[in-house]
Amino acid sequence: MSTLVGVDLGGTNIRAAVATGARTHAQPAHAPTPGRDGPDAVIEAIAICVADAAAGRHVDGLAIGIPGPVDPKRGIVYAAPYLAGWDNFDAASALRARIGCDVAIHNDANLAGYAEWIAGAGRGTSDFVFITASTGVGGALILNGELYAGHSGTAGECGHQPLGTEYPACGEGHVGCLEGTASGTAIARAARLAVERGERTSLSGVATEQLDGRAVQDAAHAGDEVALRIFTHAARTLGRAVGGFINLLSPEAIAIGGGLINAGELLFGPLRDAVSEMAFTAPAEHCRIVEAELGTDAGLVGAVAWAVKSFR
Repeated sequence: MSTLVGVDLGGTNIRAAVATGARTHAQPAHAPTPGRDGPDAVIEAIAICVADAAAGRHVDGLAIGIPGPVDPKRGIVYAAPYLAGWDNFDAASALRARIGCDVAIHNDANLAGYAEWIAGAGRGTSDFVFITASTGVGGALILNGELYAGHSGTAGECGHQPLGTEYPACGEGHVGCLEGTASGTAIARAARLAVERGERTSLSGVATEQLDGRAVQDAAHAGDEVALRIFTHAARTLGRAVGGFINLLSPEAIAIGGGLINAGELLFGPLRDAVSEMAFTAPAEHCRIVEAELGTDAGLVGAVAWAVKSFR
């Protein structure tokens, strides 16, 4: 039986695991990502991690999720914000030469969404949207039973939708971008601005370097009015965007994943209320809005499943 490996490449850590089925994997191997050291260092770290996961077996095929826009057909990474020197980098060829096997690359959020579709919240659907709301906002599209990447390979960037010029920019500098309001990074930024304005909030007692999205979430749960306002605004903004996705695609389900879902109803209550402000009644009634199920394992499950789909 062939040995197929999935790799989840993050800006901080690498995880690799051997496929044990179409949706399952063996115990993963881990390694730090030398993201600042250039492509050669990262490729070498991936190769070592893959070898650890394979435990002496020859690897017949490898699929990898990469954080950034990619062209899965050509194996090219257009850009990778957390990996120095990866702009227009031929990752598939580099990995193929180093590891000696067939390689398939994809965007990491796309593979996480693929995992949720085949093994998580999207099981049984043909049209499914996955949105991850964490440090940033990303996503994946399953249309007519296939992971949809579009002509350039970059489809599914759910976080970079226009809201209006009165909204703040995202990390890419796009003014009025969904990610600039509905991400953990944006929530933290809004909280820091509130503190700087002198608003009365418990967040003023939090050290600047510790004032992140989770700190705002905790303060909101504790009843802090400023934190609750900021978090509710982010949740409602995301909900209106979800309503737009429903109008555009009419999916059977939309799953929300990422770190923000740990807020529970603090996120999902305002989000669901805001969906109806944008979504037409008929497609909204036929679309479930649910929490993603696979958590932090989604990227690795997706990479393993993509290796099986690509090479078995």
